[in-house]
Amino acid sequence: MTFNQIKYFVTVAECLSFTEAAKCLFITQPALSRQINAMEEELGTRLFIREKKRLKLTPGGSVLYNRLPKVLSDYAEAVEDAKHANSGYEGELRIGFLDIYDISELFDDVIREFREAYEQIAMSLERFALGELPARLAAGDLDLILTYGFSLYDKPDLVTVNVQKFDSCIMLNQNHPLALQETVALADLKDERFIQLGPKASEEGFRYITNLCARCGIHPDFLLVEKMEDVMLWVQTGNGVAITSDRTIEGQNPHVVLRNIDMPEAKNHNITMAWRKNNYNPAIAIFMEMLEKKLTKIYHKSCMIYEKAEKSLKKVQE
Repeated sequence: MTFNQIKYFVTVAECLSFTEAAKCLFITQPALSRQINAMEEELGTRLFIREKKRLKLTPGGSVLYNRLPKVLSDYAEAVEDAKHANSGYEGELRIGFLDIYDISELFDDVIREFREAYEQIAMSLERFALGELPARLAAGDLDLILTYGFSLYDKPDLVTVNVQKFDSCIMLNQNHPLALQETVALADLKDERFIQLGPKASEEGFRYITNLCARCGIHPDFLLVEKMEDVMLWVQTGNGVAITSDRTIEGQNPHVVLRNIDMPEAKNHNITMAWRKNNYNPAIAIFMEMLEKKLTKIYHKSCMIYEKAEKSLKKVQE
């Protein structure tokens, strides 16, 4: 039984006339009769009693007529819901952010504009540890995540978009002998204890740090903790150093300082947005389009600043 046959049957049942029903449906009367006959053959029962110029529903036809109009109504409603969903006008968007990442510069405006433009989309924002984000995404708990790109290398089922760059740095106690230097070589810290988030917090993050140290020929004594607050506490009390990428720490804790790491492998890593390839939530595309516009503005602004600086330098040189 096709959708058109259901529609034809309901219309004939309402009109109790093939001629009138055909007019309402904009098809010929013989074509309508053939569709109803085919429907009766498929069901194995008569739906109408044809008495001279009158039609009557059979008991079986009456049962169908009592139920099929709702099928038509549900179908029409489902089609409208699908159209709205594909336009991104309703539904939800769940975004998970890396807990140590400051989203204010890049995301505050985008989130505000999104909420204002699409009030019917329920947006939820939540912070997670590095190791939790890919797992939450894979489980379907989140639609989008923002995390370090290196934590997503072995996940081909994801769509990824790099949105920002970051450099790793070394966190030192403010009174550490190397705190006066702008740049620190990891090899100079070979005798230090490294306070880091362990594999339980982020297997990928810990692997990145151990690889970074190995490239410098050092294999430090690690003290592994579960929270970034614990990392800062140990460093603050002068009981170790830490590799991090959280540039907001200096503003949070006056007892620690961040210094650049003197090696190319510690620079130019990606902050990445990611979502599952089989997640067709239209709100993802809408949000990412808004984010892309924001990134384009930032890029153009950076280019203008660079051009002005270059012109100023030329004038000085002249």
